Amino acid sequence: MSDHATVPTRGRRARLPRRVHWPHRRMLWPVAGLLLAAGIAVGVDRAFFATHETRSEFMQSILNDVVRGSNRLAPGATAYVSGPHGTWIGSAGVADAKTADPMPMDARMRIESNSKTWLVAAVLQLVADGELSLDDTVDRWLPGLLRAHGSEITLRQLMSDSSGLIDDNDVFASPRAADAYLARVGDPKLRAQLLAVGARIRADRAVEVSPLWFIRLAAWQPLVAPPGTTYHHSNIGWNIAGLIAAKASGKSLPLLYRERIFQPLRLRHTAYDPQGPIAGAHANGYALAARGTLTDTTAWHLGKGADGAIVTNATDEAGFLTALTDGTLLHPDVLGELGAGDPSGCGGAFVHSGSGAGNGFKSDVVYAVDGSRVAVLLLNGTRGATGFARSAAAANKLYCAG
Repeated sequence: MSDHATVPTRGRRARLPRRVHWPHRRMLWPVAGLLLAAGIAVGVDRAFFATHETRSEFMQSILNDVVRGSNRLAPGATAYVSGPHGTWIGSAGVADAKTADPMPMDARMRIESNSKTWLVAAVLQLVADGELSLDDTVDRWLPGLLRAHGSEITLRQLMSDSSGLIDDNDVFASPRAADAYLARVGDPKLRAQLLAVGARIRADRAVEVSPLWFIRLAAWQPLVAPPGTTYHHSNIGWNIAGLIAAKASGKSLPLLYRERIFQPLRLRHTAYDPQGPIAGAHANGYALAARGTLTDTTAWHLGKGADGAIVTNATDEAGFLTALTDGTLLHPDVLGELGAGDPSGCGGAFVHSGSGAGNGFKSDVVYAVDGSRVAVLLLNGTRGATGFARSAAAANKLYCAG
């Protein structure tokens, strides 16, 4: 598998508009929890770096490592890195395993749960504009959606994974688990509809299924814990948050994102595209079996909404993350709540990972609290949980090398 050309461009970053100066607003203190931020030490193996002639070669070697050999994480990868040493863009491996087409540096992929940060940005803009509050309950905007608990669960809790709602991955844990959840649905008509949806899923993993079906299923389940008391990841909760943002703004999420993020930042390779085949040029996504067998799972994305809707490339993702933290998208008071760290070095940063149920794509991002440094690593495949730590470590090395 051949290496691909890399583009080092000293001092140049993804093109962004001039900063927007927002009017002063009340501080939004829960943002750190919403973004799942973490301060970590991200070091580069200095001895390994010394064996490469240039920084570009070092970063290219990181990409090569994740797409080569029997232990590879994916057929292909792209990366965008920007920091004090300039900007670097690279790729390795293939975008299509069947045709062996090389991975373009601007290849578009699903970024999976890193899509949640885009929802956070849109919601916080609506909060800053006074169109909703993080303390609004689900019933405030979507009365009756959650039956017994809509008056207890807030938008803040939905976006910090402390709502107590089940996750769609809980439902898929086993056939026995799915049967137990269905048995709790007290509405016979809804139960029959959910059984029909389940049959469609078993027949075709690429079938498109509205996230509303999982929300309706969750509405009949007991909470995992009282709202606001316990962390339990819930894609279902994030999709409810997306519905609230759409209701509060009076716009669909694709339009809301386009008007508030895509167009202002001139992100021409980014789309809200949650399910089914990906529209436009893109890399194919693959699940890797233990022995390296590839299964094309590009369209295996059923039930996704705001929790995993974004298709983009590494450059656009980096541009968004930079705009999120440098004051372009959010008020400076909000930026103070994103977390603490050392933005001039490798000691502190926001760290996010995303991987889909179909294991077709994996994304890892690391970015400084002031927008001064960013690394984005996109893979068109994963080995499931066994490869998560390795891809995160690769993104961390890219960040520190930048």
